[in-house]
Amino acid sequence: MFGGDRDLLPGLLPGFWRGIRFHVPDASTAAGRRIAEQLFPGVDVPAYDDFGVAPAVISIEGLIVGDDYIAQAVALQAAMETPGPSTLVHPWLGPMTVILEEPGQVFFSDRELRVTRFSIQFKRLPAGALGGLSGLAGLGRTGGSLSTLTTAIGAVSAALSTFAKAHEQRAISVARQLSVNRAHRVFRASIAALSPPTGARRTLPRLIASVPDLAPTGAYAFDQMVQATVAILASSSPTPAVSPAAGATAEAPPSPLALMTIGFDLASALAAEVALAPSPTDGLLLALATGRTLAAAAGQSVFASYESRREALSFRGRAVVAIGDAAERLEGMSSSIYAGETGSLRLVLADLKTAVSADINERIGRLPDVLVLRPYLPVEAWQIAHHLFGDDPQRVEPAFRDIVRRNRPRHPAFLEGPVEVLK
Repeated sequence: MFGGDRDLLPGLLPGFWRGIRFHVPDASTAAGRRIAEQLFPGVDVPAYDDFGVAPAVISIEGLIVGDDYIAQAVALQAAMETPGPSTLVHPWLGPMTVILEEPGQVFFSDRELRVTRFSIQFKRLPAGALGGLSGLAGLGRTGGSLSTLTTAIGAVSAALSTFAKAHEQRAISVARQLSVNRAHRVFRASIAALSPPTGARRTLPRLIASVPDLAPTGAYAFDQMVQATVAILASSSPTPAVSPAAGATAEAPPSPLALMTIGFDLASALAAEVALAPSPTDGLLLALATGRTLAAAAGQSVFASYESRREALSFRGRAVVAIGDAAERLEGMSSSIYAGETGSLRLVLADLKTAVSADINERIGRLPDVLVLRPYLPVEAWQIAHHLFGDDPQRVEPAFRDIVRRNRPRHPAFLEGPVEVLK
């Protein structure tokens, strides 16, 4: 009857935060300066010290409407518990970098069915406050590609929100739980078959541990399980602002590039299983898991910081192949009873592929290139560093370390064959 929750809520503006799309009836901003009042004995007039502009406090009163409102509430709670800064797409003020200082609140009511209300207060971080942590300020990105990417991820989440309902309504009772059992087994096996990238060896055990041994009951519970798992991939990885002593023994979080690698590899494995699904009901659940994983992996592009043009091009190609392969696999379900749901997902995946490419393309031109030197005889890494960067002595030692790290020779004084150098 309705084309989606957008038609059910006319006049409300959408917001987006950590992979979750919601509607915002009310939002407020508290701004001011940091004023410290000093009181002295025997002096009636207090003294005031101005410590500069205070970070703006953004208050959001939002709501989520849909059949999967419980799963969305669980995903929202996981987002609240994720450390570090994040990107909030404000319905009026646009994208901004924020941090959650105090716990948010999630509300349910028996007078509002299929509705989750929540209240969150963010503290807005000024431009450049993250330095090189997220890659946003240092690269000077505009809001265009960022807004397009977050909108595309929100569209994917909106399309996937109809899958569980379609599964419950159009599959017979015996086939429903059997398909959930098989999809759960495939999802868990696909995660276990992944190879951990560098710097994210602890992430795969966390992903496996997030999938229960027993299959969930029903498609809604399966969707909730998948969202809880991919929330690990969607979490922002900038290091929280803690003291050096507190963070001395803390494990370094996985980089956004490592999370993107895991996400796209998992999505490709799940997309291959969609084509091998024994029935359309199985394929629908696997397509649901594929879409959730792609949305989480694409969201990490917001935080990714690429070292060179070659690395950015490599991740762009990986994203395009993974998303395009998933859309191609969904074509096999165009004649099934779930053709409407999978067709909508294919359309929004095409937009997501374009948005991810645009987001990476915006930064490629600002990244340094990689030079490839082909010396006739073995050379020293120190000699190459002096040859290329000797005019600026401060760059010689960092260049030497980069040459050794990038080429990994048996000894820094003996480099053979092509030598890669970051320009």
